[in-house]
Amino acid sequence: MKHEHLHTPAYILMANLAASDVLTGIDFIFAGCSVLYYFHTETNPSETMLRLQFTFLLLSGLSSSYSLLALTAERYWFIVHGMTYVNNVTNEKCKVVVLIVWLWSVLLAMLPNFGWHCVSRAEEGCLRFVGGLASSYVVLILAFVFIPMAAIIFFNLSVFWCLWKHVNAIAAQEAAVGAPPSVSRKSAVTVVIITVVFLVGWLPFSIKMTMFTQDRVSLANMFVFIILNSAINPVIYGFRLREVRRGVARLFRNNHAGNVELDP
Repeated sequence: MKHEHLHTPAYILMANLAASDVLTGIDFIFAGCSVLYYFHTETNPSETMLRLQFTFLLLSGLSSSYSLLALTAERYWFIVHGMTYVNNVTNEKCKVVVLIVWLWSVLLAMLPNFGWHCVSRAEEGCLRFVGGLASSYVVLILAFVFIPMAAIIFFNLSVFWCLWKHVNAIAAQEAAVGAPPSVSRKSAVTVVIITVVFLVGWLPFSIKMTMFTQDRVSLANMFVFIILNSAINPVIYGFRLREVRRGVARLFRNNHAGNVELDP
C-alpha cells in the first residue's frame, strides 16, 4: 500500500481533526459571502438561513472537539497502556470512531432545524440571534462541549504524568512497537499544543454562550479566535509532523514536474 506508514490510528485521527478545520474554513467562507450578499442587496437573511449558518458553525465546533478527544484518547492509550495498544487500537476501530464523531456532531448541530428552537425571538429565555435558540438547547450543547474539553485535559494530564514517571519504561515500549525514540513524547507535545490552540479558539465563544448573552457583536468578535484555531492547526501539523512536511513537499514537487510521480 502506498504510504502505508501513514495508515495508522494516530494519522487517521489527525486527518479527521484536519477535516474539521477544513469544515470551519468552508463555514466562514460561506458566512462571509452571505454577509456580502445581504449587504449589497440590502436585505435580511431568513431565520432558516441563520439557523443553517449556525448549524455549520456548531458542526465544526463539535466535530473539532470530539475529533481532538479521540486523538487525545489514542495518544493516552499508546503512552499509558502501551502494551495493549496494538491489540485494542486498530485502524478499523478508529474509522468507526470517526464515523460516530461525525454522526453525533451532525445530530446535535441539526436539532434546531427540526423544531428545537424558539417560536418567537421575544420568547422568555430565548437567545435572539441565529433565528432564536432555546435556552434548553444551549445548555445541552454546552454540556456536550465542556465534557469533551474536560476529558481532553484529563487525558493530557495523565499522559504527561506517565511520561514524567516512566521515561525508561516508555523507551522499552517504543522499542516493542517499533516506534522511533522520543516519538511518544513528541506526539504528546503535539497533541497538547493542538489542545491549547483549540481551547483558546473555542473556549471564549463557549463561555459567552454560557452567559446567555444577547450581544451579537461580542459573539461575532469571538469568531476571530475560532478562525485562528483552524488557521494555526495546519501550521502545527507542518512543523511538528515530519510526514506532513514530506507530503506537502511531494505535492509541490509533483506539480512542478507536471504531475510526474516521484519516489518519497
